[in-house]
Amino acid sequence: MALTFHTYKFLELLNNNNENFGEVLSLGQINNLISKDDFKKLKIPEIKDKYSNKILLDNFNIKSVNSLDYSNFEGADLIHDLNLPIKDIKKQYDTIIDFGTSEHIFNIIQNLKNISILCKTGGIILHCLPANNNCGHGFWQFSPELFFQLYKNDNGYSDTEIYLINLHDKENWYKIKMQEKGSRLELNSKEPLYIFIKTKKISDNKFENINQSDYVHQWSMENNTSKVKKNKFSLLNKKIKNGIKNLLKNNFISKEIDSKIENTKIHNKNNFKVNKNLEKMKF
Repeated sequence: MALTFHTYKFLELLNNNNENFGEVLSLGQINNLISKDDFKKLKIPEIKDKYSNKILLDNFNIKSVNSLDYSNFEGADLIHDLNLPIKDIKKQYDTIIDFGTSEHIFNIIQNLKNISILCKTGGIILHCLPANNNCGHGFWQFSPELFFQLYKNDNGYSDTEIYLINLHDKENWYKIKMQEKGSRLELNSKEPLYIFIKTKKISDNKFENINQSDYVHQWSMENNTSKVKKNKFSLLNKKIKNGIKNLLKNNFISKEIDSKIENTKIHNKNNFKVNKNLEKMKF
């Protein structure tokens, strides 16, 4: 759980959009991991405190900051194991900040339920979580698909925004748009990627009927008997292409080269930098 160059800029983006953070609950104490050079880039006074509460209170529209943790080893205000349901809610908060905790929680569904329960209706939930090339950092790496399907109006959320962050790039982010019906949003990279999520809780959460969108589309099409008929030229063209592919795959001279080319094409097709569902933005 940390305040870094990127998470600070995420809060700054929301703050500039007149987001009122109010009373904040963070999952774990938010460690201050902003470097000396990054303080200069952010144009804020350097603070060497271990935790980031003073930085947050000094620079954002935040009324108070409390923290929740498994134990009091870092002086958390609330002690609870997020693998387990929170049964006795003493207080709800305007903003829940999860800047790198959920990936370490085994019972991820219960954890997400707890986060929502702790958020006031009308409040916001913020996540910064590993998405790709962070294997071993925690239990989980997260897909945008999870949060597009969870944080939607039918489940009691609105105004959901998701951003993709390359940890090695301090100039560009990528705003993620929901993919077309029936397709998948697959993102490959050589770099470590994180996703930022912001959503607003508009009613009591409903963790029901949350399924991967391309399967939902397929299921909805099962009873649709009308099929698009392709013309003869398209069918012939497809047949020729498949024939060439099979010839290359089955030829002992070309099959290894063909395999490498195909694997490279698949990787490059899903590279986050060229994905049509990502909108590059400077910050």
